[in-house]
Amino acid sequence: MELSIDTSTSFCSISLSSKGMVVKDLAWDASRNHSVELCPAIWAIMNEAKIKPYDLNSVFIAKGPGGFSSLRVGMSFAKTISMSLQIPLVAIRTLDIEINPYLPSKIPVFAMIKASTKSVYSINSHDGDDSIKIMNLDEIAKITKSKTIFCGEAVSELGSELTSKLGNLAIVKRKNMPTRKASVLASLGYEKLMEFGGEDIDILEPIYISGAQYDSAISQNKK
Repeated sequence: MELSIDTSTSFCSISLSSKGMVVKDLAWDASRNHSVELCPAIWAIMNEAKIKPYDLNSVFIAKGPGGFSSLRVGMSFAKTISMSLQIPLVAIRTLDIEINPYLPSKIPVFAMIKASTKSVYSINSHDGDDSIKIMNLDEIAKITKSKTIFCGEAVSELGSELTSKLGNLAIVKRKNMPTRKASVLASLGYEKLMEFGGEDIDILEPIYISGAQYDSAISQNKK
């Protein structure tokens, strides 16, 4: 069994899965209460599924970009479980979880999470280097030359502005929160586990850096 944890933003999601297929999951708005609510929620779904900690054979964690405090809560718990049970830990970028349900796609897909009031963390499926960038909406509008799918948590707040700037070029995918599904993290985590194995826990860190330091952090945390 695998345990998946996503505390990238105020919206949390957790799941138990078998070979990447979810058997039990839970999602909620933790606001700023991640440190108080995460552990009880995990124990609750484990009890419901009649799963004990020693039944787990791997942990999957969303590593950001996202909120500083929220990411550290999830990462710390995942590392503790991994080290105490001696099981592999696999980290998946948060925007990969957002964009995955819309792939493959013949047209570009932008996944977005808020970085600040004027900018977003974004990933574009048609970028050859698969990089995560900090962009404002004017920059996104400038490079959007054809119909493009926009998805991710930031779309709920910025979708109308995207439509205003881009007209019918913007295909805005508004979804109920949370936009990220634990089933996607479980699937991506299992695929990565099978291909690459677990992470080096000693050097694994969340992606929460913004500004000038962000590019170097991304280059060290790509997939």
